[in-house]
Amino acid sequence: MKINFQCEELTLSDQELGCTVIFSDSISADDQFKTIEEIMNSEEKYLLIQRTYPEEEYDPDFYYIESSETDTELSPKNKMIVSLSQEKFEIDWSGDHLEIGLNLTEQKLKDLMEILEVVFQERVIMKE
Repeated sequence: MKINFQCEELTLSDQELGCTVIFSDSISADDQFKTIEEIMNSEEKYLLIQRTYPEEEYDPDFYYIESSETDTELSPKNKMIVSLSQEKFEIDWSGDHLEIGLNLTEQKLKDLMEILEVVFQERVIMKE
């Protein structure tokens, strides 16, 4: 399998309304200074994994995955199968597969692993 892209920036955000993990092949630039055309026609490669927490206690959580590399959505009952090391992140979902090259510090790897194992535990299967 080939690497789909090399991750230059990993963003981890766990807030009141949800948790987001973004792998990007470029460092974030200030989008407020870009034109709409520049944003819409960006060649940036990315993978976004998101869990939105429900407003009401008995409502289900919503899981979402989006990538520049595929249009495949995460079906409601499908799981994400993940393999993670300091050098590579592999993910399979709904019949699709991505490999992302990484260069993570020990702390960033630990933070990512914790989010995947705790926040996304219902939908992520970790491979050794």
